[in-house]
Amino acid sequence: MFEYASSRRARLFAAAEKLGYKYYVASERRFLWHMAIDGGLVILSKLPIVHMETITYQRGMGPDWLAQKGVLYAKVDVGGGSHTHVFTTHTQASYGEVVVTQPDVKRRLAQLYEFHGFMEQVLPKYRAKGEPVILTGDFNVDSRNHQLSDPEHVSYEREVEDGINTSEEGMAMMAVLSGHGIDPKVLGPDNQDTFKSKVVFDLHDTLKERLGYHPVTFGNTVVDEHGVVHPRETILTTTQDNKVMHSIDYVLWYNPDADQHSKGIVASMEDVGVVPNFTPGMPFTQISDHYGVSADIRFARKEKE
Repeated sequence: MFEYASSRRARLFAAAEKLGYKYYVASERRFLWHMAIDGGLVILSKLPIVHMETITYQRGMGPDWLAQKGVLYAKVDVGGGSHTHVFTTHTQASYGEVVVTQPDVKRRLAQLYEFHGFMEQVLPKYRAKGEPVILTGDFNVDSRNHQLSDPEHVSYEREVEDGINTSEEGMAMMAVLSGHGIDPKVLGPDNQDTFKSKVVFDLHDTLKERLGYHPVTFGNTVVDEHGVVHPRETILTTTQDNKVMHSIDYVLWYNPDADQHSKGIVASMEDVGVVPNFTPGMPFTQISDHYGVSADIRFARKEKE
């Protein structure tokens, strides 16, 4: 939620507190003299946030030059001597059709490389073994490859059947964030950047792993009884983004030593999904141009052998 030149964030915090979300961290405020707006990142919690840090990415391209996007980190005390480590981000956007060799894709992957470096700095200092790490937010990386699985019988893209395969940029995102890096030629014959890191994190795309496909979170569609495809949302979504069917919001999970917590607490991902947040009866159809993503995490004492 961008705060620049408005009171919307303060109103959000006040409303959230009434619902029990007493703890929060947010992107640093920006003013006119900064020649930028804030990064729009917020983490709300009903549990104490005991530490926070943030980074600002290298400046974006096009309209994104104005927004100081980055990563926000919060260490949340979940009780019993354990914590959850939450990272949220908003990266360089693309406008219109996306080709993996275009400059804004490389800038986005470069920002994700910065994200990985931030994790390298933060996690060794603040994470104990067995404490889960969650990466979430608007990554602006579309993991759907938009290839019809049955074009002879169905002429339009379906969310489930046509969302199983992963796009080239989706694979590159996971490779960069995990630290493996990419083949530089993915971004074009003249590119030499691999975005490879020394430390590797075993990250899991929980939505893809649990659902079996990349769910649409932006620019969804509805198909009428005549087989005509219509945009699901037209008020908050720009015309050029209608019906794009992108999967660009994520819940990534990292907890390779889940059974090694010093107090015997085991954290597990119980459920994950997409929350459209429709608003029937309102002058707008949903609370954001993006769908929300959600996850349920269970903390339990390990049974003694």
